Amino acid sequence: MKKILTLAILILLALSVIACGAAATPTPKAAPTLPAIKVSNKVVAEGKVVPVKGAALSFQVGGTVAEIMVNVGDRVEAGAVIARLDTKTLDLQLAQADANYAAAVAKHAQIKRGPTTQDATAAQQAVTSAEAAYTNLLRPSQNELIALKSDMEKAKAQVDRAQAAYDRIGGDSNPFANMTMERAALQTAWLDYQKAIALYNSRVNPTDAQVQQAIAAIQSAKSNLSKLTPTAEDIAASEANVNAAKAARDIAADTLARAKLTAPFAGTIVAIEPKVGEQIAVGTPVVRIADTANFQIETTDLTEINVVNVKEGDAATVTPDAITDLELTGRVASIKGFGENKQGDIVYTVVVKLDKQDPRLRWGMTAKVTITK
Repeated sequence: MKKILTLAILILLALSVIACGAAATPTPKAAPTLPAIKVSNKVVAEGKVVPVKGAALSFQVGGTVAEIMVNVGDRVEAGAVIARLDTKTLDLQLAQADANYAAAVAKHAQIKRGPTTQDATAAQQAVTSAEAAYTNLLRPSQNELIALKSDMEKAKAQVDRAQAAYDRIGGDSNPFANMTMERAALQTAWLDYQKAIALYNSRVNPTDAQVQQAIAAIQSAKSNLSKLTPTAEDIAASEANVNAAKAARDIAADTLARAKLTAPFAGTIVAIEPKVGEQIAVGTPVVRIADTANFQIETTDLTEINVVNVKEGDAATVTPDAITDLELTGRVASIKGFGENKQGDIVYTVVVKLDKQDPRLRWGMTAKVTITK
């Protein structure tokens, strides 16, 4: 009986706990509706003041800065020389190119004019002489052969006389024969005799080398003669040389001209980078120039999300960070067609043209730009 009573009490307690738990659970309510976000008709971005006309000028050739003709703040007109490089080497190169061009022009004129009478006569005489030498080589005159044979016989007689004199002092049996005048005279006579024999034989039977040399002399003389009369190809080649020399001269002149830095438009010098005497490379900024009377604004952080809400012609207000009491009006003049990655965001540059200028504006100032759609 006690067990039954205890069990009943436990059941009642469990039912009581369940009932309490059910009573503590709140009844779920419907979620409230979020209010709609009102889309603003304005786009706000950061911007910077830039000149409508502004440029960083650099030399198109490298070299040593020789002179800077301006100071920061100077007003210059378009075409004014701002700086120049040392041009001693460039001057020499141009002088050499001028000389080469003049020589090419003179040579071309000479070729077109053709040979002078004196040149033609000399060239023809050279051909005649070469042919005569060849004929004489193959068919020496009888008088020449007689003279050569006579020289050979005279040389032989001299050898005989020298030999007799040598023999009278004992000849080779004389232990001092090599130191005697007779021995020296005999050697000289013998050498002269051998030369006479060789000359006679060469005229009677010339060697192949002598014949080929004579033929080559004729060909060379004829070639020189033919070159005196210019062909169409000769004239064309000469004209090409003139054109090449002129192009080289023009390049040298252009390179020299590039050693001067000139203002591309009227403006004010706002920065000068190098000093006189410094070596400077091609493309290194030398001077910054701007039309400081006309500034515009370029945005610097307008993202791809906001740029789609901007179009050319939209009204804009600009407040420079450094001149908080100044509010300038203007309109969107252009929107750059491609974006740039800036710290992970794709940003687009929007250019705002101002309705009026303020003398306090400076190149590079930051500003708040509000564009009204």
